[in-house]
Amino acid sequence: MRLTKLRLFDYRNIGEIEIAPSPGTNLFSGQNGQGKTNLLESIYLLGYGRSFRTATPRDCIQHGRPECRVEGTVEHGNLTRDLKVTITREDKKLFLHGKPAAVDEFVGNLHILAFAHEHLKVVRGGPADRRAFLDRAMVTLYPGHLKQLAAYERSLRQRNQVLTAVREGRRPIDRDLLDSWEETLAGSGAKILSNRRRYAEQMKEELPQGLFGTDVLKMHYVSTVATDDMDAPRIEAVFRERLQQARDSDLRAGYTSTGPHRDDLKLYVNGKSLVDFGSAGQQRSALLALYFSQMEIHRKCHGHYPVFLVDDAEAELDEQRLHTFLEYVSQKTQLFLTSAKNFLLPAMPGNTRCFEISDGRMICK
Repeated sequence: MRLTKLRLFDYRNIGEIEIAPSPGTNLFSGQNGQGKTNLLESIYLLGYGRSFRTATPRDCIQHGRPECRVEGTVEHGNLTRDLKVTITREDKKLFLHGKPAAVDEFVGNLHILAFAHEHLKVVRGGPADRRAFLDRAMVTLYPGHLKQLAAYERSLRQRNQVLTAVREGRRPIDRDLLDSWEETLAGSGAKILSNRRRYAEQMKEELPQGLFGTDVLKMHYVSTVATDDMDAPRIEAVFRERLQQARDSDLRAGYTSTGPHRDDLKLYVNGKSLVDFGSAGQQRSALLALYFSQMEIHRKCHGHYPVFLVDDAEAELDEQRLHTFLEYVSQKTQLFLTSAKNFLLPAMPGNTRCFEISDGRMICK
């Protein structure tokens, strides 16, 4: 799978630009603030239908313009997919082959993994960052995962609203209503939890060791609902019971205290918590190792590696880690990197295409 064409219109500081990427490595270079990360963000947008930098789509519109647009062509074997995202001040629309597409139809046509400063939250942040890390990679592997996440979030929001209203005295307890939301939570939550645990076990099997020295990385998915030996039907039954048992305490607290929205992916380096005790270098190495395991799972499932994005490579990876990363990835898949410094150029593999960006314009290639 590879991106063969990228076009942007009024996207952040970029007025209009068209790029024909190399099937190998692509380097976006230029000084800070020139638009390199905007290009990488636009590719991510084509993969996931959302930005990795902002939760507000209209932030991507160039100042003073009414809308922005990103278009891309993806080739996979003999198949070609045309993707487009348009963003106005009011909404965001996704298109596949020129026709409007729902999120679950759009996501998965361009398979992407991304390493940016924001993603270091996986090894430095809280449980929500690690859950999102798993879910992003799972959407192309588990059909319906996005729909299950949406159904769960909707039911969780509704149950929490009822709990909060009761706690604040704005409404009486409606146990039938709580029963209905808990039924949906149990059904979708069991599927999400079962899939996450299965995927985490796959990641364990594919974790590379020894790439970045002698550190030993381990991981374990920790659930507030299920033990490791439960299948999906059993998880659903136990989750339903836990919700009912916790209802009175949840009513006092005003939120739902148990479920996959409270789970965590625990990470350990040399037996200690990576988040609490890992050095900055260990955390970066661990995140790359996690990505490498996801790449191998993806290949085994789909028969190809996902496209890989790396923002501000020299800031996030020291020279040794960068060389290890390039050696591991560059011969496997299409790669996009940004850099504000020219010292990366000698390290680039022979199939690299370089694009220099200045003030939102490509000045050479």
